[in-house]
Amino acid sequence: MSYTLKFSRTGFKGGTNILASVHMQLTEHGITLDAEKTGKTYLPVGTPVARNLETGKYEVYADGEDGAAPEGYDDFALLNVDVEVDGENDVIIGEVLIRASVYEAKLPDTVTETFKKLTSPYIRYVKHV
Repeated sequence: MSYTLKFSRTGFKGGTNILASVHMQLTEHGITLDAEKTGKTYLPVGTPVARNLETGKYEVYADGEDGAAPEGYDDFALLNVDVEVDGENDVIIGEVLIRASVYEAKLPDTVTETFKKLTSPYIRYVKHV
């Protein structure tokens, strides 16, 4: 579940379980997702995020130029909950995976090969063969 300073109630969405194991570690401090940079959108479970070193807030991960790691970002992680962003109010999220085994096929397309390299070996991407 995620929180903003705006009172609201949202219905159940998603229900996808990306975890391939019960062994996982969530970030100890939670994250603040930058609503202005994210815009009004729905982020499914498994969305990759990274901390912007200038603002200290997290943003949805995107590769840098030519598929390289983006500059000015660190603390790469995956959301373990669905998040609705209104584009105005920053969202506080507590369930953010920093160590886990996840099913690669259940992740959004925004989890790129570069992101996988940045989070390996802490996040293991399991493939069904």
